[in-house]
Amino acid sequence: MQVSSTFALWALIPALPLCVYIFWVDMKYKKISNLSVWALFAIFVVVGLTTLPIMEFAWRFANYGVVFAVLLLMWMARQVGAGDVKMAAVVALFVDKNDASYMLIITFASIVVAVLATLIVRATPLRKLAPDWAAWKLKASENNINVGKGDQITIPMGTGIGLALCTYLLLGVLHGQ
Repeated sequence: MQVSSTFALWALIPALPLCVYIFWVDMKYKKISNLSVWALFAIFVVVGLTTLPIMEFAWRFANYGVVFAVLLLMWMARQVGAGDVKMAAVVALFVDKNDASYMLIITFASIVVAVLATLIVRATPLRKLAPDWAAWKLKASENNINVGKGDQITIPMGTGIGLALCTYLLLGVLHGQ
């Protein structure tokens, strides 16, 4: 991995508890607050300015722009939530451009794990550990704007996005430059 292990370590320390908090809020309310996204952004700015070369720091915003543009289109097609768009774009700031393919694989795997875990917990007695979480509730189809017909379950993606960030940073600490 090409990410700086110093950057990865100093970013992981504050990002991990924040991602756990985002997981909890996203599962409970199906919301990712702007404050949480801004806190993640602030972590990148502080750690990035202190550990990355200035040009590399500046170029990370290209990652942000690409991810934001692609996911904004997905949001417009009602495939992801607005909080997921904002969070994924900020998470892209943490990724070294040479690690983009690794991050795509990590993100895909993290989202699959988060979806499967959510569906398994939703369908088992484990659901009783947090019975009031919005992640377990069905959403009624409104004006046929949802994909498909009838009642639907929507999966909070902030859980997978946060898992992907923490996994990437942990791998960066262990295998980075």
